[in-house]
Amino acid sequence: MTQVTILGAGDMGTALATPLAANGHRVHLWGTHLDREIIAVLDAGGPHPRLGTPLTPGTTVFGNDRAAEAISGSDVVVVAVTSSAVGAVIGNLAADLAEVSAMVTVAKGFDRDPDGAILLLPGVIGLTYSGPVVAVGGPSKANEVAAGFPTAVVFAGGDPSAVATCAAAFATPAYHVERSDDPVGVEVAAAMKNAYAIALGIADGLERATGHPHHNLKAALFPLAVREMGLLATHLGGRRDTVEGLAGTGDLQVTITSGRNRLLGERIGTGEPARQAAASLTRGGTTIEGHAAVGFGHEIATLAIAAGALAAGSLPLLDALAAILTGGAPPLQTLWAAIAGE
Repeated sequence: MTQVTILGAGDMGTALATPLAANGHRVHLWGTHLDREIIAVLDAGGPHPRLGTPLTPGTTVFGNDRAAEAISGSDVVVVAVTSSAVGAVIGNLAADLAEVSAMVTVAKGFDRDPDGAILLLPGVIGLTYSGPVVAVGGPSKANEVAAGFPTAVVFAGGDPSAVATCAAAFATPAYHVERSDDPVGVEVAAAMKNAYAIALGIADGLERATGHPHHNLKAALFPLAVREMGLLATHLGGRRDTVEGLAGTGDLQVTITSGRNRLLGERIGTGEPARQAAASLTRGGTTIEGHAAVGFGHEIATLAIAAGALAAGSLPLLDALAAILTGGAPPLQTLWAAIAGE
């Protein structure tokens, strides 16, 4: 039996207690200050407010002020906080995390180092933690993981032993884990599928607004999104085949069925101004990680084009998303221009 600490009592953090507990591990679930209400409900024996499921047996909850206690004795720590909080959380807990054997991140996105350079989240964690980091990607809805429904994911890292150890801790008959040595490909796909889900959500919004389906548009957007994720991944040192598997194609497919990223796109597609829709959905501290990913991804692409590493116009859908989200460009015409090469 191993002890595993999960940082973040949100949907996915709490859900991951299910496969871990199924393997007989002790699970410590720590909540940030934003998880106070969730921790209080779980500690009182109630179901998770959003998942609707009770705490998995064998799991102990810890409030924000008990981080050291939650981490003490754990071999593996899972990072399940929002991407924008990863750097601060890991930095604040650096001393407590020093003896941890490996860290697993299910957080998805980008952030910056102190000099302003864009980093994938394993790089952000690596600023203050010197051990191996394993990135998790693939189609994984938290409510299904929590319920023990069949789920297939990818664990990737540069340390094969750490990947194997972490994969074994999580893998169950219902939670299938593939191993990969391409954490860059997994992380780029994990971050950017949230961005491209906004585009496919716009197509859903157009249907709501007009009463006419836009299945053809969605079908054209999907492979373009996968192609562009592959271009970004290879530019950053990852592999295209990683993006074409569970981490990219699979995760994008499940992400466009529900969630805040798709919902942002849907609201834009119905005619709501992008800035207004984003502000409404993020009210109260909620994060739409795809919105931030568009900005980071577009900045990476712009710098790469300026350096001659990518061809100008090679990421038309990402350009379109940036124009829609920040420039107020008309959604349908802008997305169609990206597809038609106009």
